Amino acid sequence: MTAPELRARLAPAGERLAAWLYPRRCPFCDALLGPGAPFAACCPACAQEERRLRHDPPRLPQSEHSFSALGTAAGAYYYAGAVRHAILLCKGHGRPWYARELADLALIHVFGAAPAKAPGGRPVWQGPAGLAPYSAIVPVPPRRGKDRTALPHLIAKRLGQVLGVPVLAPLRVARELKPQKTLTREERLRNVRGAYAVRPGTDLGGKRLLLVDDVITTGATVSACALALLEAGAVEVAAFCLAADEELPKEKRTPAQGGQKPQERQDP
Repeated sequence: MTAPELRARLAPAGERLAAWLYPRRCPFCDALLGPGAPFAACCPACAQEERRLRHDPPRLPQSEHSFSALGTAAGAYYYAGAVRHAILLCKGHGRPWYARELADLALIHVFGAAPAKAPGGRPVWQGPAGLAPYSAIVPVPPRRGKDRTALPHLIAKRLGQVLGVPVLAPLRVARELKPQKTLTREERLRNVRGAYAVRPGTDLGGKRLLLVDDVITTGATVSACALALLEAGAVEVAAFCLAADEELPKEKRTPAQGGQKPQERQDP
């Protein structure tokens, strides 16, 4: 048995031990996850909100985003309520460990994995034996800082562990970028045009790639990244995000929201 195979076999046991020593918590409310936690990844009290905010179906509509160079784009949730709160905690408020439960929920609802038997375990992907859905998973690189501590990388790492797909980091930011959240739709598209490139010496020839981001708003960033990957030889790029920033459908609004645009939980 090779060293990578041995590590892959021992990793789930190590995760279960870590969960026993440091119990997992609900990414939406921080409650301890007990044996009866829905999908082994959120608490019973948050199950209804988690279900309400799922992006069903997961495919993102072209009418809400500006996609180019992508085969498909999918999201697990709407960027609203408890999901938005959890992502903000992961990104800027010192709780990156929630990324694992959020990714596990996405694996179950979007990729069809079977839930872990208990919190701290791994979901089980039940795809065709020996047939990986992608050649590799690629996280969107952060504007600044280290790739490995950024939320897209944490999500990609978990997806790769469960799907059995390698995670690559071929993308880099080629020039300085303004924060996308401060810009209009048109400004976002201009801001990222030509802003991403593949690192020199990277061979993506013939690969089918899954591009991972935490939140997709206009689609400008994932489209710019996809173009760079295709220019480096990839044959297909699909995008995935934890949450899509879209108007909530009427059937997913709470009674208090009525016909108005949903009011989000106050940012932490």
